[in-house]
Amino acid sequence: MEGQNILYGNIDDLKSVQGALTVQNSLRSQIEQENIKKQNLAKDIEAEEKLLRETINDTVKKRREQVVANFDKEMSKAQDRLKKTRNDRTKAKNKGVEARINEETAEIIQENKNLRDEIRTIFRQKGVWKHFDNKLTYILYYPKTAKEKLLFLIIAAMGLIVIPTLAVWLTNTFWLLRVLEYILIAGIFVGLYILGYKYARIEYKEAFTETKIQHITIIKNESKIKRIIKSIKKDKDDEKYGLESFDDDIKELEQHIGDIVARKNDALNDFERTTKADIEEEITARDIEKIEKLKKEQNETVIKLKELEEQQKNVTLDISTNYTAYIGEENMNTEKLEKMMVLLADGRAKTIGDAINILKNTQ
Repeated sequence: MEGQNILYGNIDDLKSVQGALTVQNSLRSQIEQENIKKQNLAKDIEAEEKLLRETINDTVKKRREQVVANFDKEMSKAQDRLKKTRNDRTKAKNKGVEARINEETAEIIQENKNLRDEIRTIFRQKGVWKHFDNKLTYILYYPKTAKEKLLFLIIAAMGLIVIPTLAVWLTNTFWLLRVLEYILIAGIFVGLYILGYKYARIEYKEAFTETKIQHITIIKNESKIKRIIKSIKKDKDDEKYGLESFDDDIKELEQHIGDIVARKNDALNDFERTTKADIEEEITARDIEKIEKLKKEQNETVIKLKELEEQQKNVTLDISTNYTAYIGEENMNTEKLEKMMVLLADGRAKTIGDAINILKNTQ
């Protein structure tokens, strides 16, 4: 009864209403399914595109790392050779420096040896105990230089102050005993010094006086040796050590390392400009088919969804115009329609309007 008042309709018209609702529900269900399908396809496309990007990024990263690793491997070899050559040069220079020191100090060292032999001979002739032939004896009993006098003061301070004080501090006893301990330790030091003084300054003073010149000469010679060694080590001129072959090898290796760095930078620049795009194109061409297939299916789903929504809109408008407007929204359900059909079928109602009124009155 399209275009007519449905209230005057019969059971067949109710069946038409019921059919229209069935079509509406079917369209609603199809739209819901297509929306789910659309969402799933969107997720699948997003996942595949993400996988494609990750594959491209991982492959690009791996290939770049391979390029870097190859150059770094060669760089490491060159740097190891450079390090070894520099070490060899240092060793060769040290040997040259040592030889030069030995050569330039040999005469002075020999002179000191002769002077020490003279001192030992004199001591032996004078009956001086050989163990008194050392630097400590001269520092304690015949200090001449400023350094020897300073060392004498330090030794005196250690024996008279530092060592006794430390010993007393470590001893946990009555204060008087600690004072006695301090005096005892300092006294031992003084006593030993007096014994040595008696030996070196009184009993054998002549021997030490006779060797005074030799001792002073040895000290001066030792200072002279230190100055020569310091001068040689500070000398920046390496020509006299014959290191030219090492310098040539070092220069060549440094140039080689520079070439590797330049080639590595060129390779990475070329990779970023060309290779990276080629890798991306290769992987995309290989994997894009699945994505395109999903996108095509998505487009088909969108088109179908629009068609279903258009059909749903038309059916809904038809139902609203031809049925709902007359029957009422509250009666537009399967249960109410079936009750009205029963009323019409058993003759209790002649029209749909009568059936609606009966239902209202029985509620």
